[in-house]
Amino acid sequence: MCSPIISAGIFALITIMSAAQKRSVNTMPKPTHRYLSALLLITAAAPALAAQNDQQPTDFISLPDGTTNVTVYAGTQSFDGRWKNGVQTPSVEGSTNLTVLRANRHFSIGEQGKYTIAPLILLTASETTATAASAPMLGGSASGLGDLRLGTAFWFHSDHVNREYLMATMIVSLPTGAYTPARPINIGENRTKTVLSLGWMQALGSSWVLDLVPEIAFFGDNKEYLGNSRLSQDTAYAMSGTLRYKATPSIHWYGTAQMNRGGATQRNGIALTGAPDNTRLALGALVFSSDKSQIQLRYAKDVQIENGLRNTGEIVLRWSTIF
Repeated sequence: MCSPIISAGIFALITIMSAAQKRSVNTMPKPTHRYLSALLLITAAAPALAAQNDQQPTDFISLPDGTTNVTVYAGTQSFDGRWKNGVQTPSVEGSTNLTVLRANRHFSIGEQGKYTIAPLILLTASETTATAASAPMLGGSASGLGDLRLGTAFWFHSDHVNREYLMATMIVSLPTGAYTPARPINIGENRTKTVLSLGWMQALGSSWVLDLVPEIAFFGDNKEYLGNSRLSQDTAYAMSGTLRYKATPSIHWYGTAQMNRGGATQRNGIALTGAPDNTRLALGALVFSSDKSQIQLRYAKDVQIENGLRNTGEIVLRWSTIF
């Protein structure tokens, strides 16, 4: 049952990686770059502002010592903007196709293996296209590999009997992704990024589970933004909550609400985009295809935004297995 999912994920990753070897098509003339610096502040890894560490149900469960977890994501997202103070200014629309490969390995440490640590790696590949309805010549696209992300998760508390878990995650993003300084649309961010988050999972009776995830993200500067400008970004904060219902032992339904604050950007010290202050809702289904594998399908969109690009619809298919 899982083989087609694995094949599809790997095929998508290979396809996009191959496309990355070719030069991306970009029809934007150079004189428009100054105008688009505010209109199209896009990196394909996160085309619409959201929590940087996208954790989903069951990610908070610590695994036995020596267990490896491999996850493949395939997603598509549409966005529009630019939004400024809750009002849409010169219109742009676009979409992103994204494939992510994540792997981590769990190790029990401390007295009687009381704690768990899990180093992790994330590889991404994506393709983004944007068009401006009022000025077709402003459209453009980019594809390639995203920035390499390395990190670790640490479980302070793991109660498998009562299904209670408390963990912390740190992920560092390195500027390894595809980036062309003169273009406003890029796959890589050409900067470092550090994301710290907590994850708390709590069973509510026999059929319900609650996940809470506060997050803070720190951004380095992109010193080659649109050529020779410096792009800076304020610290960003996110809070996510997920309520999951176990319809059967193998089928779960869940809903997620996420608030994002902070993250305003500056170009050479001058305000470029304000904080997004967006709210995102998601609905999803989780199916355990075996004792070691699961499939998740999620739909999400922004229901409110103040600044930046709005996520108008996102579908993510995720396959995960342990061995």
